[in-house]
Amino acid sequence: MISRGIRFLRRSIGAGLRRVAAPHRERLKSWLHGLETRQERYWEWRQYLLARQPPDGEMTAILRRNGWPGFYAYLIRQRRGDFGRRNFLPSDRDEVVRQLRAVPGEAERIIEKADRLVSGEFDLLGSGPVDMRRGKRGAGHRIDWNRDPISGERYASVFSQWRWSPFAMRRGNADVKGPWELTRCQHFPALGQAYWLTGDEKYARCYARTIADFIAHTRPGIGVHWACPMDVALRLVSWQAGLSFFQGSGELDRRWWRRFLKSLVQHGRHITANLEFGTLDGRIIVSNHGLANLFGLYWLAMNFPGLDAGCVWRGIAESGLEQQVRLQLLDDGGGFESSVPYHRLVTEMFLSAYALSLHHKQPFSAEYRDRLVKALQFVRALRQDGGRLPQIGDADNGRAHIFAAYDRWEIEQEHMDHLLAAGAAVLGCEALGGSVDTSGRVEALFWRDPWDPAPTCTELPPPLPAMLFERAGVAVLRQGENYVAMSNSVCGTFGIGNHKHNDQLAIEWAIGAQPLFVDAGSYTYTQDPDARNEFRSTATHNTVQVDGEEQHGMDPKALFRLVQQGDPEWEFPVCMDHCVGVIGRNSSYQRLAPELLHERRLCLSSDGALVVEDRIGRRPGHTLRWHFLLHPSVKVTVQANRARLHFAGGEAMFEAPSTLHWSIEEAWYSSGYGVRIRTAAIVAESTTLTGATFVGAPLNGPSYAQGCERANALWKAETEGLHA
Repeated sequence: MISRGIRFLRRSIGAGLRRVAAPHRERLKSWLHGLETRQERYWEWRQYLLARQPPDGEMTAILRRNGWPGFYAYLIRQRRGDFGRRNFLPSDRDEVVRQLRAVPGEAERIIEKADRLVSGEFDLLGSGPVDMRRGKRGAGHRIDWNRDPISGERYASVFSQWRWSPFAMRRGNADVKGPWELTRCQHFPALGQAYWLTGDEKYARCYARTIADFIAHTRPGIGVHWACPMDVALRLVSWQAGLSFFQGSGELDRRWWRRFLKSLVQHGRHITANLEFGTLDGRIIVSNHGLANLFGLYWLAMNFPGLDAGCVWRGIAESGLEQQVRLQLLDDGGGFESSVPYHRLVTEMFLSAYALSLHHKQPFSAEYRDRLVKALQFVRALRQDGGRLPQIGDADNGRAHIFAAYDRWEIEQEHMDHLLAAGAAVLGCEALGGSVDTSGRVEALFWRDPWDPAPTCTELPPPLPAMLFERAGVAVLRQGENYVAMSNSVCGTFGIGNHKHNDQLAIEWAIGAQPLFVDAGSYTYTQDPDARNEFRSTATHNTVQVDGEEQHGMDPKALFRLVQQGDPEWEFPVCMDHCVGVIGRNSSYQRLAPELLHERRLCLSSDGALVVEDRIGRRPGHTLRWHFLLHPSVKVTVQANRARLHFAGGEAMFEAPSTLHWSIEEAWYSSGYGVRIRTAAIVAESTTLTGATFVGAPLNGPSYAQGCERANALWKAETEGLHA
């Protein structure tokens, strides 16, 4: 009875207080929000002002947990180089120098770039040469870590990774990719190579003092340089890759080693506490960001096992890499993010981890290796004669580490010869490196130490004239020097579509080393949302747009999300008498009308004729827009339904049916992140057609009628079962 009365009294008092507080509820919420915000800012400033590296005693405790006598003994032995070769980078300096000097102009390019870096000059993500020194004075290691090299804007120094937002934290038109790219420190191998070539200690001094400067001017978990754990992990790898060149230099003194080792621990702890997992419909999703976290932890755990208390870092990294290689490298060799440039980044990280496991005689599983081989076969299959690959999906120039052509990477990011050469060296697949360029051969020098056991030789079949990677959503046709690729994939990363474009049934066409029709690329992410959406839109890709609608749902505010509409479908490629073809279908426009199934047929013959046949629906009345973007090196003139393409070394024709007339539109092409170049696109529209056939060929090659005749013969053969 008494307890019932007490409950009644509590309810009555509570109701009375709520009635009194009701008129002031919003004011109270605002006051509480302000209080919590001030508490958050106070905590951030405490972290920034009072942060310290782990004390010597804690470092000793960590090392003793792993069987080492103590921190000072470990530090001295590290400085002396008692632990030998930490990773797969070559140990024979003289031999590497000899091979670098044997490549015409390579040594001079490396030294010239390294000298610019020593002076504080960087060229990142289309920024052009930029002096990144604080106040633009002093030595080159005095980097303004908060400044965006692209826009010149600076980010605030004090905010935690929990409060990070690319829009809320941005100053002016700053692009966060700028400072992130800078703090990855991927220029360190270039400094190291110049050091090996010249023996000049200024390069070692720049390396050592750049790391010391970063440690002195940043605090773990605070600021833009710690906001993205992926970039923390890649910075960790770059520091260790650079160390392989500078080990033994007098610039790496005892004081430097003390700070360096403690910072490695801070990096490892930060990554472990902030692994980049996401969710979609309650399912845990790991993308290239989470993979980079595992990759950085693996390098740290294998190179400095004494700092990995309880083998936590290695345990997380090894098990995670084995799991992710099965998810992120598809069983046909493609990447699960629907992006060829991101496939390059992911494959490079998996390959580097595998090379490190071989060096330490703890190799990953046979399935891990098989997935790598297939991923590199995919890259080889997509490679055009000039070394370029189609830019299907997003591109941000990302690399695991850069061992060659650092001075040229920004303008060569469409090329992946460095990856093929590295794969040939690590996996023993000589066929992968058979036609790589000079940069690729130089890159391969740094992927395997000759003292490591020789890899098992792997024989690979030659690329076929028609190759379909159904899970990756890419088909490639080749006939002699003639090349065409078509994309038709799901929204990758398990449906998020974070790096997917509206590029269903879009094509790239090349003759020899000359690209003709190209994917527009990506250009930018958060710096310019309008440009970001333009470059991933249907209208920008070499496909058909219906009624001005996007193929997949695209919220202009959700810059890393596409909502899949419809499904892709392929038919197996067909071969017949020097002629190959493939058929792709996409049902994304069936949401507008059930009959709007888009079917695109490609036929490529050995005499250079490319036939593109589109079938969309059965009834006219919908506006169909065809768009074909030209590479900037190609000029075009049009006359009615004929487009004449002019390029160095030749000309080609691309002819539409007589009922369509071409028009030329100004357009953009991005060869890499932060770069866009004016070019042209040929465009045609119709409200009366339900399809069209286009024929492209070198000038004086097959006519429109001849191309259509070859295609009809091929599709007739297809019905008789003549498959590739």
